[in-house]
Amino acid sequence: MSPTAKGTLWAVGAAVSLSWLPLFFLYTHTGNDPFVWRSWLIMFQSGVLGLALVVMPAKDKDWRAKTRRFLFYWGGSGEPVRVRNPLEVLKTPAFWMVIGFAVDLTFWVWAATLIDPLVATLVFQLFPLGMVWMAARLGRKISAGNRTAPHVIGGRHWALMASSFLGAALVIWSETGTVRTLNWLGIALALAATAFGIGSFWGTVSTGRLMTWPDDDPNNLVWAASLSAVVGRFFALPLTLLGSVLFFPSTDDRFDLTWTTLGFLSLIGVFNMAGAVSHRYSLYVTSRLSVQRIMFFSPPLQMLWLWIFADVSIAKPQVLLIGTAIVLLSNLGHQTKSA
Repeated sequence: MSPTAKGTLWAVGAAVSLSWLPLFFLYTHTGNDPFVWRSWLIMFQSGVLGLALVVMPAKDKDWRAKTRRFLFYWGGSGEPVRVRNPLEVLKTPAFWMVIGFAVDLTFWVWAATLIDPLVATLVFQLFPLGMVWMAARLGRKISAGNRTAPHVIGGRHWALMASSFLGAALVIWSETGTVRTLNWLGIALALAATAFGIGSFWGTVSTGRLMTWPDDDPNNLVWAASLSAVVGRFFALPLTLLGSVLFFPSTDDRFDLTWTTLGFLSLIGVFNMAGAVSHRYSLYVTSRLSVQRIMFFSPPLQMLWLWIFADVSIAKPQVLLIGTAIVLLSNLGHQTKSA
């Protein structure tokens, strides 16, 4: 099987697995404090992913040596450089990964309480575009060190990515097609959630490469990136607890932890692990970032699960069909070598 075919199949697995998460989020966010909710989420996501590290087929599992690479960043020559002063920590992808894990979904849920959830969800769909841009940027930086770029995408496939985003936006819009609540704070939080979500996901991918440099074995890369996600969430947990104290100090109804909620948190951990690992494989097994537009199939699947299991009606089914068709057609383009 060609690397492009492998990357495509892994991307399909990621889209399917991650499409379940909005349904599970709906049943777990029971309190008024999104930071406490995110704290519980971090623990379950880290726990399941930590167990998965044991069975992942990687040859190099020296976690002590790899975690030291948290203090490395990409130098101008496209090779890892160790931080030499506290300010250089800001250059490390691990730093932004930790910050991202603390506030990405936290801000998204917070934004959905201030503005129409439709708008917050639409903004968050910019995530795949930002992820591809960051990966392409990383690829150009690494290739500056006389190495083959590990992530590339051409202009034609950027257009197909944008078209896929348009289709996904129409799919989400089909739920209601109207915006009821809008304010600048909510929009700012939604944009910040998207930016930090990109930072956390890109941080795991970039840190995974720093941990294994110059090894290009996909299994070792995915294992290292998953390790970075576990460690990154560990450091993000104190930040979410601090956010709860700073922004929601007087909230009485913080979080209703029932057996049902625990069950859905466990499902979030399992499906997040499957989706994240699949997404990392899709990035590591092929250099062609064009396969990432398959991730925009996730919104149609999200709507399907919400319609079946959460009794969410689709106000504009014709818009849903048009949006799904656009995503489908945008993914039929041939994967060229320069993609």
